[in-house]
Amino acid sequence: MEIEVKLFATLLDYLPKGSSRFSCKMGVDGSTRVQDILSRLKIPEEIPKIIFINGVHGKEDQILKDGDLLSILPPIAGG
Repeated sequence: MEIEVKLFATLLDYLPKGSSRFSCKMGVDGSTRVQDILSRLKIPEEIPKIIFINGVHGKEDQILKDGDLLSILPPIAGG
């Protein structure tokens, strides 16, 4: 199975080498959770994250399916 992972802002530094500007494709199995992808990308647990799966809020323990689009953003502040 394959998913697409998009990272934004300060999280871009965690994309694997050779990735496109904002995203990469990753092979997963039927039990891969969001937290497994975060570990694989070496994104520290203490960094706050906003998680979307196919445009809907997701959770770190959510299991990913073939073709999912996982987007991970840091919290955004502004005014």
